[in-house]
Amino acid sequence: MSETADRVKRLNRILKVQAQKRLLEEWRLGQLREQRLNLEKSDADILASLGVDNALHGLFVGAKVSNLRRNEAERVKLNEAETQAEERLRQVRRVEKSLEKVRTRTGRLADAEAEAKQRDASIDAFLARTTSFE
Repeated sequence: MSETADRVKRLNRILKVQAQKRLLEEWRLGQLREQRLNLEKSDADILASLGVDNALHGLFVGAKVSNLRRNEAERVKLNEAETQAEERLRQVRRVEKSLEKVRTRTGRLADAEAEAKQRDASIDAFLARTTSFE
């Protein structure tokens, strides 16, 4: 096997690893978005529970406000983490795309080398036949 064909195999293995890294980053981003949705749902539940129809309405307002503040602080952290995860995902996709291009170029080169080797072998076989008839 030629050096170029070996390189294509190595690039294919690297691409598989990059695909796994991309899937991992997509999963992380999905988890962060799910956490953000859970915080929004929690905020909505807290705000819905602030109704004045409850007799103990005023006793728990302070606790609910602190819960909302805690959720807001968590939301800020999640937004920062989500931004970082999106950047990592873009970076992994960029690397994966560049590796695909290199693999394609190397694959074409390996195919051209194999074709040239086959052509040379065919020419040698033809010359060997014609020389043996003389």
